[in-house]
Amino acid sequence: MLSLIGRGKVLENISQGYKRTSYRFKTGEIFETGFFGSALWKYISQKEKINYWYIFGTSTSSWSEIIYALDEQKMSKFQDLAYEIYEAENIGIKEDLLKNWEKALSSEIPGIKLILIDPLDYKFFSEFLLENLPENDDLKIILDITHGYRYLPLILSFSIMYVKNFKNIKELKIYYGALEMSQDNAPVLEIDHINEIFQLSTAFELYKNSGYFPELLKNLGLNRREDVYFSIEMNERPREELEKIIEELESIKEKHKKVPAKALVEDLIPLCRERYLEDRMVERAKFFFKKKQYLKSLILLYEALTIIILKKAGYRDLSNIINRREKAREVYSKVLTEEWTRETFNNLEKIRNSAVHGNLRESQSSIRNFEDFSNLFQKSLELYHHLRKSLN
Repeated sequence: MLSLIGRGKVLENISQGYKRTSYRFKTGEIFETGFFGSALWKYISQKEKINYWYIFGTSTSSWSEIIYALDEQKMSKFQDLAYEIYEAENIGIKEDLLKNWEKALSSEIPGIKLILIDPLDYKFFSEFLLENLPENDDLKIILDITHGYRYLPLILSFSIMYVKNFKNIKELKIYYGALEMSQDNAPVLEIDHINEIFQLSTAFELYKNSGYFPELLKNLGLNRREDVYFSIEMNERPREELEKIIEELESIKEKHKKVPAKALVEDLIPLCRERYLEDRMVERAKFFFKKKQYLKSLILLYEALTIIILKKAGYRDLSNIINRREKAREVYSKVLTEEWTRETFNNLEKIRNSAVHGNLRESQSSIRNFEDFSNLFQKSLELYHHLRKSLN
């Protein structure tokens, strides 16, 4: 759980703390406190264990308000120290005193950590989270954005979005104690849509960079279809399953989901449409080239060319050919009658062999950088479509 704590009301340069407020959660439970984080702690900890509660604030934040996270009967033994903390807030609390307050509170609130911050150190949150968030497989973050300088929750939120690339954050819940929405019991807003967007964006980034779509399907409200993805990776053609997925994706109504759904449909249609293995391999080669997975795209395009060369040479049943690459090498000169076709295939094969076997130095004469590779890739696509057209 992550909370920000500010200064609250200030009168004549003396900290007065936060206004006592009754916060009402969606379950109907009401907690009265000045610092909303205290109410949230009570509400969440009744339902699940909170391993760590990080509270970020400045030297003049209302640290003494955290006492309201305790039950009333337990507050008395902390009253003297709480008053000392309250007095220190007016001039700026020292870190050693804050650590004493943390140590005292931890006897009743295990995992509480009070963190002094410089509100102008914008890098702090990302660096802190990278260093301190545990390496759990199912890390859940509860973010309280009620207090503190208005811009700090924004920085903390974006920091979490960054850190999720390096930590296994599976769920993000954001709470806001909306004092301004009621004169009586202030409603607590549990902003569920944030977690939906968080998970959907993570799944789409995974798809965008790798082509792995089951996680995206799940976050679009569909079945993961792990078996369909595996079939595609194995160069099979699960046409009926793909048509079903496309149909379900096209039926999505929510606007924020229609955009990623449309992007996925556009990529799946060619796999569903193409009848022949080599055509599907070419579509996948183009797909992975766009995703900058160049080795995959190179291998797929080369294998598709070997198939189309063999078909052009008169081989219809390729299942009996033990080594297609060797057989294609035997017959390619009869099929590739023009100089540019032979040169293109030779260059592609050389790059493919060098890349697969990790010996790119052998191919330096034909390719030196990405621009050269891109040109060769496009030329090889041109060769493939030239052969496909003549074969048809």
